Amino acid sequence: MKIFIVGAGRVGRLLLKELKENGHDIAVMDINEDVCREISNEYDVLVFKGDVTNIDELINVNPSEYDIFMCLTGSDEKNILGCLLAKEFGVPRVIARVSDPRLSKIANKLGITETICPEEAAAEKILRVIKGFSGKIKEINEKIFTEVEKIELKVSRDSPVVGKSIEELPLKDNWMIIRIKDKSGKYIPFSSSLTIQPDYTLEMIVKKSALETIKTLFT
Repeated sequence: MKIFIVGAGRVGRLLLKELKENGHDIAVMDINEDVCREISNEYDVLVFKGDVTNIDELINVNPSEYDIFMCLTGSDEKNILGCLLAKEFGVPRVIARVSDPRLSKIANKLGITETICPEEAAAEKILRVIKGFSGKIKEINEKIFTEVEKIELKVSRDSPVVGKSIEELPLKDNWMIIRIKDKSGKYIPFSSSLTIQPDYTLEMIVKKSALETIKTLFT
């Protein structure tokens, strides 16, 4: 199977390694020249430096040759647009990494029916939809999540994070917020500028080594 991966971050590299080891024909695109060089030196795959949203650069990689086109960059908008362009080139299957639930719904309405939330076991879900990888799911999941845990915390009124924006919160290397519910239980859109309020419920990915510290900080 010929598979094109856009974005050689952590998830992209993990998928590249596993897919390559299982005999698939892989090509990779990344906008960062140093990343492209690293991939070229480490793997026997086609590597393209470019922006998936640049139509001229996309034409050069001939997307129609591939069976699956996966956009896994850190930009939801870029991943959606990249997949839309790939569909226009006739790629039969596209998969977009989309973190924002609102954008995921938009992508679905635009015909991108396979969207992956990276904070919810991205590599596992992507491999699940690729035929022939059912036996690899547990192994991939263990590789990604051995050191982290998904938790849900309700912010207490006397928590030191109350009144701070997400970008102001400490220990950022030890946690990642997936979703936030307000005190009524409704999920709310958020960005780094959102101010944390009492009774917010945070769904988070947390390093196990910092779990107790994080609980003390937020609750």
